[in-house]
Amino acid sequence: MSEEVTITEATREDASAVLTLLKQLDEETETFTVEDDLTKLTVDIEARQLELIQQSRENLVLLAKYQNQAIGLATVMKDETHKLGEVGVAVLKSFWNQGLGTALVEETITWGKSFSWLPGLMLTVQKRNQGASHIYKKLGFEEIQSNKKGFQDKDGIFYATVDMQLQFS
Repeated sequence: MSEEVTITEATREDASAVLTLLKQLDEETETFTVEDDLTKLTVDIEARQLELIQQSRENLVLLAKYQNQAIGLATVMKDETHKLGEVGVAVLKSFWNQGLGTALVEETITWGKSFSWLPGLMLTVQKRNQGASHIYKKLGFEEIQSNKKGFQDKDGIFYATVDMQLQFS
């Protein structure tokens, strides 16, 4: 890549780019899931959500851009049950295996340790997603629990998942 990839906190002005990216990620991969029904999200709703998230010390949306196009994102959302930040990371397929996923996770860890009020981060990764599991372990996440039927795809097939955590000291 001759131009630089930038990673910044998503703002309300990024709402359209975030929605476009989420829709493309939802089509490209089954290792990333979107909680909200994307057909019901509007740019205005997303802009309001991003504005609220940006004011929080317990939630985060990072956006990776290349040539002014959103190509990846990382989220941290406080899990009320565990009191940890739940991490989600996704990168467009055309940018896989270039270190972007690692950079996004590193940024969430830096934010978590230096800015957030969270005691640590958690995530769930599909066992079949070996690349992501390797990144998380390399960055200090530890396996907590295996789930044989942790993820169900659009066709109703279940895939095993692993819950992981990173505690801040």
